[in-house]
Amino acid sequence: MAATPPDDLYCLAEVDLFRDLSRHEMAELNARAPLRTVDAGQIVFDPLRPVEVLFIVKRGRLRVFRVLADGKTVTTAVLGPGTVVGEMPPLGLRMRGAWAEALEPSELCLMSRTDVRDMLFTQPRVALRIAELLSTRLADLEDQVADLTTKTLTERLAATLCRLARHAPDQPVRLTHAQLAALVGATRERTTTALGELADQGCINLKRGRIHLTNTTLLDTIANSER
Repeated sequence: MAATPPDDLYCLAEVDLFRDLSRHEMAELNARAPLRTVDAGQIVFDPLRPVEVLFIVKRGRLRVFRVLADGKTVTTAVLGPGTVVGEMPPLGLRMRGAWAEALEPSELCLMSRTDVRDMLFTQPRVALRIAELLSTRLADLEDQVADLTTKTLTERLAATLCRLARHAPDQPVRLTHAQLAALVGATRERTTTALGELADQGCINLKRGRIHLTNTTLLDTIANSER
């Protein structure tokens, strides 16, 4: 049985991106990725004061959003453990005016541009996984945009819940109705009504701040129904 990494290596050891690195490789990366704890509601990335930092989510969830001219916000992604966000041109990762906010108390590992560039040369496995993460996020965003023009609210909501569950299949979706509404492009009231419809059909079980997916097969069928 492999030895448990010391506490100071947990920052990266618990992140799937680095799952097969040796203890020596983990220690080298860990020295370059200090751990930062953030509170719920704290802004992690501010486009008005941009910094070139790669944030690796160890625990918790971040919301990536844009602020429209009328002051309203549009959520473009909800990121959980093992995902990355930030302004990091060497990876092709740009925020493009987006903000990032912690939805709950979270732990992030930070890497500078220099550290990321070194990692690309010394840890190609990690670089490949980051590229795969970004590709998946782009595909999710494209699906989200397509859903806005082709699906009803209930179908969009079902599709969004399926996507969120795919990233954490054993965990409930921990979003408020207002946060979900921002993801599906609807009001909180209409989103609450649509959630009730999905609950009545046996797809989900609603708890305070948590949505348990009880029938993912039916939920997927609703998400991809053709009218």
